[in-house]
Amino acid sequence: MRGAPPIDLEALLVALVLAPSTFSRNRFFSLYADPGARRVRRRAALLRSLVRQLVSGADRAGLAPAESGGALLTYDVPSLGLKRTAALDALEVAVLRIAVARGAPPPSAQQDIDPERPSNGAALPRDLLPEPADTSRIERALARLLPEERQGGALDSPGPAEPGEPDAATRPLPRDRAQRDTQAP
Repeated sequence: MRGAPPIDLEALLVALVLAPSTFSRNRFFSLYADPGARRVRRRAALLRSLVRQLVSGADRAGLAPAESGGALLTYDVPSLGLKRTAALDALEVAVLRIAVARGAPPPSAQQDIDPERPSNGAALPRDLLPEPADTSRIERALARLLPEERQGGALDSPGPAEPGEPDAATRPLPRDRAQRDTQAP
């Protein structure tokens, strides 16, 4: 990525939590040589582990506002005898909420006895449910990964197609497998 503008580290964090294979270490090796990007990669791994534990049935999970403007996440994992606490900034809280909601069972599959904390251990507490502001915060962060028009961007984008030729990424592929394999973009 020599000569490319530096990548937005907050946007990279969102991408590495929600779609970890997007920026593979082999393909974007120079990106991971940067100390800031290595810290983001470690933080993304921590957030993914929090999501896994929350989705797999953590007990007494909750967010408490922190003095720094983020939140303090606490939960118990009884099967491991673990009580975990993590300080998160506002963007990390938004990413965590979205990621946990994606991995949690749908509300129709949950049998709620107490609306604050269902008895099956799989439902999310209200403070871990995504809010509309979370979605917009994540979308704004991810938009910073897109290349800026006429200036290049943090990620290289393919050049324009020939006039009259459809963009390879949006061209529909044939349904026939043999034709599709020979016409892939």
